[in-house]
Amino acid sequence: MTQNHPYQRYYIKVKPALKSKREEFRMLGLHAVTEEDIWSYLTDKTWKRPQETVRIHEIVADILALSSSQFMTFQMIAAYKAPSLFEPLSSEELKDLLRD
Repeated sequence: MTQNHPYQRYYIKVKPALKSKREEFRMLGLHAVTEEDIWSYLTDKTWKRPQETVRIHEIVADILALSSSQFMTFQMIAAYKAPSLFEPLSSEELKDLLRD
């Protein structure tokens, strides 16, 4: 979870909206999604440029407006950017793994 984001102070207050969105995603078959995943999406994607005078209802509106397709597209792009588990290791990486 993004700890340094300016909207972090609202996390506890908007937790019911995050829980509602998580339940909506579960009804759509996205059982592995957590409230923290949703919050991370919003802080990384939707709220890249936070407003100084944001109101809590605007944050809740952003949470409730998030669609499952937006979220899954973001997750798929993040997975493509992550290092591959099947990519061959360099000799330095192998040495690090086998070192005591």
